Amino acid sequence: MLNRFLIVFFISSNIFSQTQVVIVEEMLMDVPFAGEIKYTTTKYASDNLFKRDMEIEVGSFLVRMAMGGNKKLGEFIDGNKKMRTVYDLNEEEYAQENFQTIIDNDGKPTLEIPLGGPMGGGGGGNSNNEDDEQNEDNEDQVDEDEENNEVRRVIEKGYEKIGEFSTKKVTTEMMGSRGRVIIEEWFTTDTSLFRFAIDVESKLASAYGGKAQTFPRSFSESMLRRAGHEFESVEGRVVKYQMSPIDDDGFKMGFEIKINKQPFKKSDFSIPTKWEKVDELN
Repeated sequence: MLNRFLIVFFISSNIFSQTQVVIVEEMLMDVPFAGEIKYTTTKYASDNLFKRDMEIEVGSFLVRMAMGGNKKLGEFIDGNKKMRTVYDLNEEEYAQENFQTIIDNDGKPTLEIPLGGPMGGGGGGNSNNEDDEQNEDNEDQVDEDEENNEVRRVIEKGYEKIGEFSTKKVTTEMMGSRGRVIIEEWFTTDTSLFRFAIDVESKLASAYGGKAQTFPRSFSESMLRRAGHEFESVEGRVVKYQMSPIDDDGFKMGFEIKINKQPFKKSDFSIPTKWEKVDELN
Protein backbone atom coordinates (compact mmCIF):
# COMPACT_ATOMS: atom_id res chain seq x y z
CA MET A 1 0.00 0.00 0.00
CA LEU A 2 2.80 2.39 0.92
CA ASN A 3 4.67 1.55 -2.29
CA ARG A 4 1.57 2.27 -4.35
CA PHE A 5 1.15 5.63 -2.62
CA LEU A 6 4.78 6.55 -3.28
CA ILE A 7 4.45 5.62 -6.95
CA VAL A 8 1.31 7.76 -7.36
CA PHE A 9 2.99 10.64 -5.50
CA PHE A 10 6.08 10.41 -7.71
CA ILE A 11 4.05 10.37 -10.92
CA SER A 12 1.91 13.33 -9.79
CA SER A 13 4.97 15.33 -8.77
CA ASN A 14 6.69 14.56 -12.06
CA ILE A 15 3.67 15.69 -14.10
CA PHE A 16 3.32 18.82 -11.97
CA SER A 17 6.96 19.76 -12.48
CA GLN A 18 6.53 19.44 -16.25
CA THR A 19 3.83 22.11 -16.48
CA GLN A 20 3.65 25.86 -16.06
CA VAL A 21 0.88 28.36 -15.47
CA VAL A 22 0.78 31.46 -17.68
CA ILE A 23 -1.26 34.51 -16.65
CA VAL A 24 -1.79 37.52 -18.92
CA GLU A 25 -3.13 40.68 -17.25
CA GLU A 26 -4.12 43.58 -19.50
CA MET A 27 -5.00 47.00 -18.14
CA LEU A 28 -6.15 49.83 -20.42
CA MET A 29 -6.46 53.37 -19.07
CA ASP A 30 -7.93 56.33 -20.93
CA VAL A 31 -6.55 59.43 -19.24
CA PRO A 32 -7.73 62.98 -20.08
CA PHE A 33 -5.01 64.95 -21.90
CA ALA A 34 -2.75 61.87 -22.01
CA GLY A 35 -4.77 59.43 -24.11
CA GLU A 36 -4.70 55.66 -23.84
CA ILE A 37 -2.07 53.84 -21.79
CA LYS A 38 -1.92 50.05 -21.96
CA TYR A 39 -0.18 47.89 -19.36
CA THR A 40 0.38 44.20 -20.03
CA THR A 41 1.81 41.81 -17.46
CA THR A 42 2.58 38.21 -18.39
CA LYS A 43 3.41 35.89 -15.50
CA TYR A 44 5.00 32.45 -15.77
CA ALA A 45 4.93 30.11 -12.77
CA SER A 46 6.35 26.62 -12.41
CA ASP A 47 7.89 24.58 -9.62
CA ASN A 48 10.31 26.94 -7.78
CA LEU A 49 10.40 29.34 -10.77
CA PHE A 50 8.56 32.61 -11.38
CA LYS A 51 8.91 35.20 -14.14
CA ARG A 52 7.04 38.42 -14.88
CA ASP A 53 7.19 40.39 -18.16
CA MET A 54 5.78 43.92 -17.96
CA GLU A 55 5.04 46.18 -20.91
CA ILE A 56 3.72 49.73 -21.14
CA GLU A 57 2.40 51.22 -24.39
CA VAL A 58 1.46 54.91 -24.52
CA GLY A 59 -0.79 56.18 -27.29
CA SER A 60 0.10 59.87 -27.07
CA PHE A 61 3.36 60.70 -28.85
CA LEU A 62 4.22 63.56 -26.47
CA VAL A 63 3.50 61.53 -23.32
CA ARG A 64 5.41 58.58 -24.74
CA MET A 65 8.46 60.73 -25.41
CA ALA A 66 8.24 62.29 -21.94
CA MET A 67 8.29 58.80 -20.44
CA GLY A 68 11.26 57.74 -22.52
CA GLY A 69 9.26 55.65 -24.97
CA ASN A 70 7.32 52.42 -24.59
CA LYS A 71 8.92 50.02 -22.14
CA LYS A 72 9.19 46.27 -21.74
CA LEU A 73 10.91 44.99 -18.63
CA GLY A 74 10.63 42.12 -16.21
CA GLU A 75 11.98 40.01 -13.41
CA PHE A 76 12.81 36.33 -12.99
CA ILE A 77 13.08 34.61 -9.62
CA ASP A 78 14.90 31.26 -9.63
CA GLY A 79 14.50 29.33 -6.40
CA ASN A 80 16.90 26.61 -7.52
CA LYS A 81 19.79 29.03 -8.05
CA LYS A 82 18.52 31.45 -5.35
CA MET A 83 18.83 34.31 -7.81
CA ARG A 84 16.66 37.28 -8.79
CA THR A 85 17.13 38.78 -12.27
CA VAL A 86 15.67 42.02 -13.64
CA TYR A 87 15.83 42.68 -17.37
CA ASP A 88 15.05 45.09 -20.21
CA LEU A 89 13.70 43.26 -23.26
CA ASN A 90 14.13 46.27 -25.55
CA GLU A 91 17.75 46.91 -24.60
CA GLU A 92 18.52 43.18 -24.12
CA GLU A 93 20.18 43.85 -20.77
CA TYR A 94 19.87 42.18 -17.38
CA ALA A 95 21.12 42.56 -13.81
CA GLN A 96 21.19 39.99 -11.02
CA GLU A 97 21.25 39.73 -7.24
CA ASN A 98 21.27 36.61 -5.08
CA PHE A 99 18.82 35.91 -2.29
CA GLN A 100 21.40 36.61 0.41
CA THR A 101 21.85 40.17 -0.88
CA ILE A 102 18.10 40.73 -0.52
CA ILE A 103 18.02 39.10 2.91
CA ASP A 104 20.80 41.43 4.04
CA ASN A 105 18.64 44.34 2.82
CA ASP A 106 15.71 43.39 5.11
CA GLY A 107 13.97 41.40 2.38
CA LYS A 108 13.84 44.32 -0.05
CA PRO A 109 15.30 43.73 -3.54
CA THR A 110 18.05 46.22 -4.34
CA LEU A 111 17.63 46.10 -8.12
CA GLU A 112 14.92 48.38 -9.51
CA ILE A 113 12.46 47.72 -12.33
CA PRO A 114 12.21 51.24 -13.86
CA LEU A 115 8.77 50.86 -15.40
CA GLY A 116 6.63 53.27 -13.39
CA GLY A 117 2.85 53.41 -13.25
CA PRO A 118 0.67 50.86 -11.42
CA MET A 119 2.77 47.92 -12.61
CA GLY A 120 6.33 48.68 -11.69
CA GLY A 121 9.02 50.81 -10.21
CA GLY A 122 10.58 50.00 -6.90
CA GLY A 123 12.32 46.80 -6.03
CA GLY A 124 9.91 44.32 -7.51
CA GLY A 125 8.92 41.45 -5.28
CA ASN A 126 8.61 43.28 -1.99
CA SER A 127 5.54 45.32 -2.87
CA ASN A 128 2.40 43.80 -1.45
CA ASN A 129 -1.13 44.67 -2.56
CA GLU A 130 -2.92 42.02 -0.55
CA ASP A 131 -5.36 39.77 -2.38
CA ASP A 132 -7.63 39.81 0.66
CA GLU A 133 -8.82 42.48 3.05
CA GLN A 134 -5.75 42.99 5.25
CA ASN A 135 -4.31 45.90 3.31
CA GLU A 136 -7.65 47.56 2.81
CA ASP A 137 -8.51 47.70 6.51
CA ASN A 138 -5.34 49.61 7.34
CA GLU A 139 -5.95 52.69 5.20
CA ASP A 140 -5.28 55.82 7.29
CA GLN A 141 -6.94 58.30 4.95
CA VAL A 142 -10.37 57.96 3.42
CA ASP A 143 -11.34 60.06 0.42
CA GLU A 144 -14.19 62.38 1.39
CA ASP A 145 -16.11 61.52 -1.77
CA GLU A 146 -15.95 57.79 -0.99
CA GLU A 147 -17.00 58.42 2.61
CA ASN A 148 -20.15 60.38 1.82
CA ASN A 149 -21.31 58.98 -1.50
CA GLU A 150 -24.42 57.01 -2.33
CA VAL A 151 -23.94 53.43 -3.52
CA ARG A 152 -25.99 51.13 -5.74
CA ARG A 153 -24.84 47.55 -6.18
CA VAL A 154 -26.36 44.82 -8.35
CA ILE A 155 -25.22 41.18 -8.28
CA GLU A 156 -26.50 39.28 -11.31
CA LYS A 157 -28.23 35.97 -10.55
CA GLY A 158 -26.98 34.15 -13.63
CA TYR A 159 -23.51 33.41 -14.95
CA GLU A 160 -21.65 34.88 -17.91
CA LYS A 161 -18.81 33.31 -19.89
CA ILE A 162 -15.67 35.49 -20.01
CA GLY A 163 -12.92 33.72 -21.91
CA GLU A 164 -12.39 30.37 -20.20
CA PHE A 165 -14.16 31.49 -17.01
CA SER A 166 -17.73 31.12 -15.80
CA THR A 167 -18.34 34.44 -14.05
CA LYS A 168 -20.87 36.35 -12.00
CA LYS A 169 -21.23 40.03 -12.92
CA VAL A 170 -21.42 42.71 -10.25
CA THR A 171 -22.24 46.35 -11.05
CA THR A 172 -21.45 49.03 -8.47
CA GLU A 173 -22.47 52.66 -8.94
CA MET A 174 -20.96 55.24 -6.63
CA MET A 175 -22.21 58.84 -6.59
CA GLY A 176 -20.04 61.45 -4.91
CA SER A 177 -19.30 65.15 -5.31
CA ARG A 178 -17.10 64.37 -8.32
CA GLY A 179 -19.97 62.75 -10.19
CA ARG A 180 -21.20 59.23 -10.74
CA VAL A 181 -18.86 56.34 -11.47
CA ILE A 182 -19.90 52.87 -12.54
CA ILE A 183 -17.74 49.82 -11.83
CA GLU A 184 -18.44 46.52 -13.58
CA GLU A 185 -16.69 43.39 -12.34
CA TRP A 186 -16.83 39.75 -13.37
CA PHE A 187 -15.95 37.24 -10.61
CA THR A 188 -14.94 33.60 -10.96
CA THR A 189 -14.61 30.92 -8.30
CA ASP A 190 -12.30 28.85 -10.51
CA THR A 191 -9.13 30.09 -8.83
CA SER A 192 -6.92 26.98 -8.64
CA LEU A 193 -4.42 28.18 -11.28
CA PHE A 194 -4.32 31.65 -9.73
CA ARG A 195 -3.63 30.08 -6.36
CA PHE A 196 -0.80 27.99 -7.78
CA ALA A 197 0.92 31.04 -9.29
CA ILE A 198 0.44 33.07 -6.09
CA ASP A 199 1.81 30.22 -3.98
CA VAL A 200 4.90 29.86 -6.19
CA GLU A 201 5.67 33.58 -6.05
CA SER A 202 4.95 33.80 -2.32
CA LYS A 203 7.21 30.85 -1.53
CA LEU A 204 10.07 32.36 -3.55
CA ALA A 205 9.62 35.81 -2.04
CA SER A 206 9.55 34.40 1.49
CA ALA A 207 12.83 32.60 0.74
CA TYR A 208 14.55 36.00 0.70
CA GLY A 209 12.38 37.56 3.41
CA GLY A 210 10.09 39.50 1.09
CA LYS A 211 6.44 39.47 0.08
CA ALA A 212 4.85 38.61 -3.24
CA GLN A 213 3.02 41.14 -5.42
CA THR A 214 -0.68 40.43 -5.76
CA PHE A 215 -3.59 42.22 -7.39
CA PRO A 216 -6.70 43.23 -5.40
CA ARG A 217 -9.37 40.55 -5.39
CA SER A 218 -12.01 43.19 -6.12
CA PHE A 219 -11.70 46.91 -6.89
CA SER A 220 -15.22 47.92 -5.85
CA GLU A 221 -15.08 46.03 -2.56
CA SER A 222 -11.77 47.72 -1.72
CA MET A 223 -13.35 51.14 -2.31
CA LEU A 224 -16.53 50.31 -0.41
CA ARG A 225 -14.62 48.91 2.54
CA ARG A 226 -12.37 51.95 2.78
CA ALA A 227 -15.43 54.20 2.71
CA GLY A 228 -17.05 52.25 5.54
CA HIS A 229 -20.01 50.94 3.51
CA GLU A 230 -21.76 47.68 4.30
CA PHE A 231 -22.19 45.48 1.24
CA GLU A 232 -22.67 41.91 0.08
CA SER A 233 -19.33 40.41 -0.83
CA VAL A 234 -18.96 38.11 -3.83
CA GLU A 235 -17.01 34.87 -3.69
CA GLY A 236 -13.97 34.38 -5.93
CA ARG A 237 -11.81 36.96 -7.67
CA VAL A 238 -12.18 39.47 -10.49
CA VAL A 239 -11.07 38.41 -13.98
CA LYS A 240 -12.54 41.41 -15.79
CA TYR A 241 -13.12 44.96 -14.64
CA GLN A 242 -14.38 48.20 -16.18
CA MET A 243 -14.61 51.60 -14.51
CA SER A 244 -15.96 54.73 -16.18
CA PRO A 245 -17.65 58.02 -15.26
CA ILE A 246 -21.33 58.36 -16.13
CA ASP A 247 -21.68 62.13 -16.28
CA ASP A 248 -18.60 63.09 -18.33
CA ASP A 249 -15.69 61.78 -20.38
CA GLY A 250 -13.18 61.58 -17.53
CA PHE A 251 -10.75 58.85 -16.56
CA LYS A 252 -11.65 55.31 -17.68
CA MET A 253 -10.00 52.01 -16.90
CA GLY A 254 -10.45 48.40 -17.95
CA PHE A 255 -8.73 45.22 -16.82
CA GLU A 256 -8.90 41.58 -17.92
CA ILE A 257 -7.06 38.37 -17.02
CA LYS A 258 -6.39 35.28 -19.11
CA ILE A 259 -4.84 32.16 -17.60
CA ASN A 260 -3.93 28.66 -18.76
CA LYS A 261 -1.74 25.68 -17.95
CA GLN A 262 0.90 24.65 -20.49
CA PRO A 263 3.71 22.11 -20.86
CA PHE A 264 6.89 23.38 -19.21
CA LYS A 265 8.99 25.51 -21.57
CA LYS A 266 12.56 26.06 -20.41
CA SER A 267 13.06 29.16 -22.57
CA ASP A 268 10.30 30.94 -20.61
CA PHE A 269 12.51 30.72 -17.52
CA SER A 270 15.90 31.68 -18.89
CA ILE A 271 17.82 34.78 -19.99
CA PRO A 272 19.17 34.73 -23.58
CA THR A 273 22.93 34.21 -23.58
CA LYS A 274 23.46 37.07 -26.05
CA TRP A 275 22.04 39.64 -23.62
CA GLU A 276 24.44 41.99 -21.83
CA LYS A 277 24.83 41.76 -18.07
CA VAL A 278 24.86 45.18 -16.33
CA ASP A 279 25.05 46.39 -12.73
CA GLU A 280 21.53 47.83 -12.84
CA LEU A 281 18.82 48.84 -15.30
CA ASN A 282 18.49 52.49 -16.34
